[in-house]
Amino acid sequence: MLEKINLQLRPEEIAALNLRELYGQYGYSFYRMSRFEEYDFYADKKDFLTTGKILTFTDINGKLMALRPDVTLSIIKHIKEIPGQVQKFFYDEKIYRVPKNANNFRELSQVGIEFIGALDSKNIHEIIDLAIKSLQILSNGRRYVLDIADAGLIAKFITHNKRAIMKCISGKNIHGLRDLNAPDEIIKLMTGENIPAELEKIKTFYPDIINIDFSAVTNLNYYNGIIFRGFIEGVPDSILSGGQYDNLLHSMGYKYSQAMGFAVYLDSLEAVIN
Repeated sequence: MLEKINLQLRPEEIAALNLRELYGQYGYSFYRMSRFEEYDFYADKKDFLTTGKILTFTDINGKLMALRPDVTLSIIKHIKEIPGQVQKFFYDEKIYRVPKNANNFRELSQVGIEFIGALDSKNIHEIIDLAIKSLQILSNGRRYVLDIADAGLIAKFITHNKRAIMKCISGKNIHGLRDLNAPDEIIKLMTGENIPAELEKIKTFYPDIINIDFSAVTNLNYYNGIIFRGFIEGVPDSILSGGQYDNLLHSMGYKYSQAMGFAVYLDSLEAVIN
């Protein structure tokens, strides 16, 4: 019966079902939300969005609304902090944004997890493990890798020319960093020196899959700790990304919790499944 059902589903829908089953096995609860929020909510949090463009409409009461450009923001808004308790969610949702190198809005499919509570080494390793298992499910037999880094370290060492230095970090431009007089600590991280012991320890669990690569650090407003991006052979961009985002959590009134999660971009699967 399941095989007959699967024949009626698109490959990305089957992948989403497999991911949902995986996250449920790890104790994550399914979270369902509305597809839109009040525009002011996202406007106030633009620093945490990966895109400055938001698709809006006016509802029948004249209120300006926005189609959801980000899932994590909506989840954090609608759940309540429970001091001393861990909350684990997974989602299977649509977001509305202008993709990289595109000129118009698209409806994009996204599956992911959010972990809210005290983050210790065990919890962080569980999330990294889930990210790798997700890549395995999506890879269709192709090679996959997970790049990890620590956004908090980069933020700690940047003292000037933040935008220009971040552009060089993203492009692995060591010469550019030197021309900008970037701190030596950043250059050493980019060249593989002085790598934090915590990252080295994580790599030992999957030495053939995990790369320590500080060019993975992008949005210092959003992430403040360990971050990661997943790649599958044949897909030109990351198919999975995530990390620790305490800054976002605290900006929305949470006082005691930490947070970490990741998203899987199912629309990028076309290169793998065809």
